[in-house]
Amino acid sequence: MCHRSGKPSAMELPPSCRAAADRMEQALKAEDAASYTTAKLSGTATDTLTNMEKQLSRELGKDIILVAYESR
Repeated sequence: MCHRSGKPSAMELPPSCRAAADRMEQALKAEDAASYTTAKLSGTATDTLTNMEKQLSRELGKDIILVAYESR
């Protein structure tokens, strides 16, 4: 447990904790890859997704990319 004020970053973890965090990240990525695939969207759905990207980008002042996945 970290007793410092503020939120510590992963880079401040001891090497053993950082290694465990890296292993967990890889395991989660593998699980996600096995569970989901890129969604096959209709033209209308693609247009809707594109419009939402543009709207969010304008509202947030950032370049936003939305991605659709579907379970396998």
